[in-house]
Amino acid sequence: RVSRTCRVSEPRRARAAATMCGIFAYMNYRVPRTRKEIFETLIKGLQRLEYRGYDSAGVAIDGHNNEVKERYIQLVKKRGNVKALDEELYKQDSMDLKVEFETHFGIAHTRWATHGVPNAVNSHPQRSDKGNEFVVIHNG
Repeated sequence: RVSRTCRVSEPRRARAAATMCGIFAYMNYRVPRTRKEIFETLIKGLQRLEYRGYDSAGVAIDGHNNEVKERYIQLVKKRGNVKALDEELYKQDSMDLKVEFETHFGIAHTRWATHGVPNAVNSHPQRSDKGNEFVVIHNG
Protein backbone atom coordinates (compact mmCIF):
# COMPACT_ATOMS: atom_id res chain seq x y z
CA ARG A 1 0.00 0.00 0.00
CA VAL A 2 1.31 3.44 -0.95
CA SER A 3 1.04 6.24 1.56
CA ARG A 4 -0.17 9.64 0.40
CA THR A 5 2.42 11.39 2.51
CA CYS A 6 6.11 10.81 2.07
CA ARG A 7 7.99 10.94 5.33
CA VAL A 8 11.69 10.24 5.27
CA SER A 9 13.34 9.06 8.46
CA GLU A 10 16.00 11.34 9.94
CA PRO A 11 18.97 8.97 9.25
CA ARG A 12 17.87 8.52 5.63
CA ARG A 13 17.43 12.29 5.21
CA ALA A 14 20.92 12.89 6.64
CA ARG A 15 22.46 10.36 4.23
CA ALA A 16 20.68 11.96 1.28
CA ALA A 17 21.90 15.43 2.25
CA ALA A 18 25.45 14.17 2.67
CA THR A 19 25.59 12.90 -0.92
CA MET A 20 24.29 16.06 -2.59
CA CYS A 21 26.71 18.35 -4.35
CA GLY A 22 27.44 21.93 -3.34
CA ILE A 23 26.04 24.76 -5.47
CA PHE A 24 26.90 28.43 -5.05
CA ALA A 25 25.98 31.50 -7.11
CA TYR A 26 27.18 35.09 -6.99
CA MET A 27 25.63 38.09 -8.71
CA ASN A 28 26.58 41.73 -8.54
CA TYR A 29 24.58 44.48 -10.16
CA ARG A 30 26.08 47.91 -10.60
CA VAL A 31 28.77 47.14 -8.05
CA PRO A 32 32.14 47.10 -9.82
CA ARG A 33 34.21 43.99 -9.07
CA THR A 34 37.36 42.65 -10.66
CA ARG A 35 37.45 39.13 -12.04
CA LYS A 36 39.86 38.29 -9.20
CA GLU A 37 37.32 39.46 -6.58
CA ILE A 38 34.61 37.43 -8.31
CA PHE A 39 36.80 34.31 -8.29
CA GLU A 40 37.59 34.84 -4.61
CA THR A 41 33.89 35.08 -3.75
CA LEU A 42 33.00 31.94 -5.75
CA ILE A 43 35.88 29.95 -4.22
CA LYS A 44 35.00 31.10 -0.70
CA GLY A 45 31.41 29.96 -1.28
CA LEU A 46 32.60 26.55 -2.51
CA GLN A 47 34.98 26.16 0.43
CA ARG A 48 32.01 26.43 2.78
CA LEU A 49 30.23 23.70 0.80
CA GLU A 50 33.20 21.43 0.15
CA TYR A 51 31.95 18.79 2.59
CA ARG A 52 29.22 18.15 -0.03
CA GLY A 53 31.72 16.98 -2.62
CA TYR A 54 35.45 16.78 -3.12
CA ASP A 55 35.73 14.76 -6.33
CA SER A 56 35.69 17.73 -8.72
CA ALA A 57 34.68 21.38 -8.88
CA GLY A 58 33.91 24.01 -11.49
CA VAL A 59 32.81 27.58 -12.13
CA ALA A 60 31.06 29.43 -14.93
CA ILE A 61 31.62 33.17 -15.17
CA ASP A 62 30.82 35.96 -17.58
CA GLY A 63 33.43 36.42 -20.27
CA HIS A 64 34.31 39.83 -21.68
CA ASN A 65 32.93 43.06 -20.31
CA ASN A 66 33.56 44.95 -23.53
CA GLU A 67 30.72 46.04 -25.81
CA VAL A 68 32.85 45.42 -28.91
CA LYS A 69 33.35 41.74 -28.05
CA GLU A 70 30.45 39.35 -27.78
CA ARG A 71 29.74 38.28 -24.23
CA TYR A 72 30.27 34.63 -23.56
CA ILE A 73 30.43 32.23 -20.63
CA GLN A 74 33.85 31.05 -19.48
CA LEU A 75 33.98 27.56 -17.90
CA VAL A 76 36.75 26.26 -15.67
CA LYS A 77 36.44 22.72 -14.28
CA LYS A 78 38.94 20.59 -12.40
CA ARG A 79 39.10 17.08 -10.97
CA GLY A 80 39.86 17.19 -7.25
CA ASN A 81 38.95 19.51 -4.43
CA VAL A 82 38.20 23.24 -4.35
CA LYS A 83 41.88 24.07 -3.81
CA ALA A 84 42.72 22.36 -7.12
CA LEU A 85 40.06 24.47 -8.87
CA ASP A 86 41.37 27.64 -7.20
CA GLU A 87 44.88 26.91 -8.50
CA GLU A 88 43.51 26.17 -11.99
CA LEU A 89 41.64 29.50 -12.13
CA TYR A 90 44.87 31.45 -11.82
CA LYS A 91 46.54 29.40 -14.59
CA GLN A 92 44.01 30.58 -17.19
CA ASP A 93 46.04 32.82 -19.51
CA SER A 94 42.96 33.92 -21.43
CA MET A 95 41.41 35.64 -18.41
CA ASP A 96 42.62 39.02 -17.21
CA LEU A 97 42.09 39.08 -13.44
CA LYS A 98 42.15 42.89 -13.35
CA VAL A 99 39.18 43.30 -15.70
CA GLU A 100 36.34 45.02 -13.87
CA PHE A 101 32.69 44.06 -14.25
CA GLU A 102 29.89 46.39 -13.21
CA THR A 103 27.31 43.63 -13.57
CA HIS A 104 28.22 39.98 -13.30
CA PHE A 105 26.82 36.53 -12.58
CA GLY A 106 28.81 33.43 -11.69
CA ILE A 107 27.93 29.91 -10.56
CA ALA A 108 30.09 27.31 -8.88
CA HIS A 109 29.75 23.61 -8.07
CA THR A 110 31.55 21.03 -6.01
CA ARG A 111 30.80 17.43 -6.95
CA TRP A 112 30.39 14.21 -5.07
CA ALA A 113 30.68 11.56 -7.79
CA THR A 114 27.59 9.38 -7.42
CA HIS A 115 27.39 8.58 -11.14
CA GLY A 116 30.34 8.68 -13.54
CA VAL A 117 34.01 8.94 -12.73
CA PRO A 118 35.48 12.05 -11.08
CA ASN A 119 36.93 14.05 -13.96
CA ALA A 120 36.58 17.47 -15.61
CA VAL A 121 34.11 16.18 -18.23
CA ASN A 122 31.65 14.99 -15.56
CA SER A 123 32.16 18.12 -13.46
CA HIS A 124 29.62 20.89 -13.47
CA PRO A 125 28.73 23.38 -14.81
CA GLN A 126 27.60 21.47 -17.89
CA ARG A 127 27.36 23.42 -21.14
CA SER A 128 24.64 23.44 -23.77
CA ASP A 129 27.00 23.40 -26.74
CA LYS A 130 30.53 24.36 -27.85
CA GLY A 131 29.53 28.02 -27.73
CA ASN A 132 28.31 27.81 -24.11
CA GLU A 133 24.99 29.42 -25.02
CA PHE A 134 23.89 28.46 -21.51
CA VAL A 135 25.28 26.39 -18.65
CA VAL A 136 23.55 24.45 -15.91
CA ILE A 137 24.34 22.99 -12.51
CA HIS A 138 22.11 20.43 -10.82
CA ASN A 139 22.05 18.11 -7.85
CA GLY A 140 21.70 14.40 -8.45
